[in-house]
Parts: sequence; C-alpha cells; structure tokens
Amino acid sequence: MPMERHRYPKDWKQIAAQVKEEAGWKCEECGKQCRRPGEPLDTHRRTLTVHHIDHTPENCERSSLVALCAPCHLRADKEHHAQTRKRRREEYRRHMAEHANAADRAS
Repeated sequence: MPMERHRYPKDWKQIAAQVKEEAGWKCEECGKQCRRPGEPLDTHRRTLTVHHIDHTPENCERSSLVALCAPCHLRADKEHHAQTRKRRREEYRRHMAEHANAADRAS
C-alpha cells in the first residue's frame, strides 16, 4: 500500500533514522545487516524500513516502531494490506452502486 504521508509527523524522517540507528541498521526480525545512508544500492532486500506495529502512522512512540528489512516489513504488513484492499474494494462497490442508483432515479 502506498504510504499516506499526510498521516505521518513532519519529523518522520528523523524519527525513522533514530529507530534505524538504535537497531544498528539491522533488521530487528531476521537480523539482516542493511544498507546505511550513502552505501550503494545493491538490492532493495537490504533496505531498512520502520514498521508501525499497530499500523497507525500517527503513533510514533518508540514501543510501536520496529526496524525491518523490506522483505520482513512486507510480511509484517501482509494481513493488514489484505484487509485494507478488501475494505477499499467494498467501499468502491458501494460507491458505484450508489451512483448507479442515482442515475436510475434521474432517468
């Protein structure tokens, strides 16, 4: 899912960098050593990200954040992303049905 940047605090980059520094630029799930800033890109699998354990970007308490490599982050978000896709699909169907009903009433 795309990052909803408007939900993150203005200092998110600094918060994320601090979490990564505290983790020693290693994935806190699998222990993989990840790339530090300025190191050449060899694979996205060594990109360190910061995961919100509670899936709430507004909550930047340290206890809610964990440094994860990209593959571990995808695994951690798998169920949440599936639920989000399902919810958005249902919202879209309702929206389309409402417009179809409105068009029927207008004609």
